[in-house]
Amino acid sequence: MKTQNYHTTSTILEKSYYKTRIIFTFSVVTIILVVAISFTSYNFIRDLYLDEISSHVKTSTQIISNQIDESYLDILSIGSPTKLTQAYFQNIFRRNTVNKTPSEIFIFDKNFIVLVHSDVTVIENRNNPNLIINKKDIEELSVKQSFASIPFKGDDGNWYLWGFYRLDENFFLAVKESADKLQKVEEFANIFFYFGLIATLITIIVSWLIAKSIIKPVNKLIKFSNEIGKGNFNVRPPENMKGEIELLSTAMEKMKNDLFENQKERENMLAQIAHEIRNPLGGIELFANLVKEDLKTENKSTENLDKILKEINGLKTLITAYLNYSKPKIATQELINLRDLMIDITNVFKPDLDKKKVRIDYDLKSAKVWFDPEHLRQILINLVSNSLNSVSEDGLITITSNANHTNWSISVSDNGQGVSEENIDLIYDPFFTTKKEGTGLGLSICKKLVKENNAVIEVVNNKDRGCTFTILGVDKK
Repeated sequence: MKTQNYHTTSTILEKSYYKTRIIFTFSVVTIILVVAISFTSYNFIRDLYLDEISSHVKTSTQIISNQIDESYLDILSIGSPTKLTQAYFQNIFRRNTVNKTPSEIFIFDKNFIVLVHSDVTVIENRNNPNLIINKKDIEELSVKQSFASIPFKGDDGNWYLWGFYRLDENFFLAVKESADKLQKVEEFANIFFYFGLIATLITIIVSWLIAKSIIKPVNKLIKFSNEIGKGNFNVRPPENMKGEIELLSTAMEKMKNDLFENQKERENMLAQIAHEIRNPLGGIELFANLVKEDLKTENKSTENLDKILKEINGLKTLITAYLNYSKPKIATQELINLRDLMIDITNVFKPDLDKKKVRIDYDLKSAKVWFDPEHLRQILINLVSNSLNSVSEDGLITITSNANHTNWSISVSDNGQGVSEENIDLIYDPFFTTKKEGTGLGLSICKKLVKENNAVIEVVNNKDRGCTFTILGVDKK
């Protein structure tokens, strides 16, 4: 039989299904909202800045184009610019790049050949790679129309964008504008990331606190219901409940009171039935004994009366066992000295042990345990009685105890007949017995009393012969 888990209550209380779901849900929602807000805000700011810088670079190209005399464009159409023409354009470019904004200006033709450049070190009459990248947009420009390229990073690692303006059918103006503030806009992405991370951590903490405030009263109700399940109807409902939890607590309190009333009525009924049965049994027993004494004085057989008395004793034993099973005394645990208890157990069974020549051996590695004294005595009496009925003459019953840092065990082992495999799962059922004169309540009472003391009982057949019943309990620190 598998060992039962006697930490069931603590295990249930440690489950965090709803706590995990609350934290997970809040965190996911927060992450989605933060990511959505951050992404939207970042793109809004970036687009706003790009619109501003694009508008600015377009304005710059128009301002510079207005400074150019169209007659000089005619000169450019004749061929390579003269020194005078170059000086004219260099002067215009210099005036507009005095603050390094724009940082680069040049004029190119429809074949994308640079003719005049603001940087005198640049070799002219060559293609510019940036023009090829924006070739399609440049070719679609109408005269006196401008457009701005998308931002790009220059060789120096800074952000720029190009503004192009069509001067006439043959020539274009290119202006390279700094977009250094775009770097700061890009830094917003990191700011939003850290903001989202902090918001998520705060959400996890807040949701954990909210979940704890919800789960804490639920755990109190679980403890309350467990006490009711144990039959402890004196337990009080948890205090400081609010809202729906308070309604649930009130409903459970009503359920407890109803169960208590039903239990009380049932116990009263059982006590009344037992009383009504015991009274006539007592009278029958008394008169049977009187008749037996009369017959003895007349030297007549009392065999039939002995049978009547035996049946009466059997009924009385059955009633007592049934009452013990239906209404066990609430456990009051204390530290029990096992050596003293074993002496008591031996004295109880001494006549039967001597008659059957059965020996009881003790191996008490742990001398004290926490348990209700009357309950443990009743359990051991039932277990030893079963073993005594199971062993043959010259049999052996062994009682052992062990303990570690947290748990203890008491085992009752014998070399009797053992428990058949088909009955091993039935032996704790009420009224199940394989003995002709058994009540079938001994092991049921053992299991119930063990449970009352927050312990478990299990049975295994020994390898050679007989079986071993073991009580497993927890040390009370």
